[in-house]
Amino acid sequence: MLVLALDTSTPLITVTLATVNPGPIVTPLAHAEFDNAFAHAEQLMPLTQATLARAGRRLPELDAVVVGVGPGPFTGLRVGISTAAALGDGLGVPVYPVPSHQGLAAAARSAATARSAAARRVEVEGAGHEPAVATYLVVTDARRKEVFVTAFEGLHPVFGPTAVSPAALTKSLAANDLRVEYLVGAGANLVIDYLAMPVRELVTDLGLGLIESAAPEILSSRTPAPLTPLYLRRPDAVEPSKTRKSVLGRRQF
Repeated sequence: MLVLALDTSTPLITVTLATVNPGPIVTPLAHAEFDNAFAHAEQLMPLTQATLARAGRRLPELDAVVVGVGPGPFTGLRVGISTAAALGDGLGVPVYPVPSHQGLAAAARSAATARSAAARRVEVEGAGHEPAVATYLVVTDARRKEVFVTAFEGLHPVFGPTAVSPAALTKSLAANDLRVEYLVGAGANLVIDYLAMPVRELVTDLGLGLIESAAPEILSSRTPAPLTPLYLRRPDAVEPSKTRKSVLGRRQF
């Protein structure tokens, strides 16, 4: 099955094309990125067309679309989700939502560092009251002096996603009885001064991580979940008040 993945949850616009076969076996075909927080609407479809062209494929050949649903800023996230929905509707193919942090966790997997969740649980239980282990803490920039974070045990989210200030992150992890081994994501540099732990580079790109996460659903032809964005906060832009002041200091309605 030919699958396209889109993500606009961060300033880095990501487009990935891959095939998904039983196993599941995900084979990358082409990938493109563009780093600009203010160009999601202008660049997403040109990147998509270029990615398809690089692989010698066309839009009508797609069997499914996968889209990262955040967390992320309101405007950028909306561009990716609405584009994916339009492609699915126009092509008559299913669109599968995947949390963007889930895709990053999948893209950061490494056989050299990842242990099974069962082995980690035995280790923790044998140690008494040690904190639960979360292999990865995925971190992306939430702006407003905050970060979006999700903690994963293996590829299973155990905390988040949530928005928190870097200074409050250590206390938040302790309150939830979590110990993290690695940081993942472009927001890692925003919290590295508060968390003394290594940063795990991505093994594959985010788009491929999204496709790998959705592969079981795609292969089973499962009905996709609703395309619900993980905004986590209200948008920066707000509707103007109906009551405004004139330059003379009197109210106008």
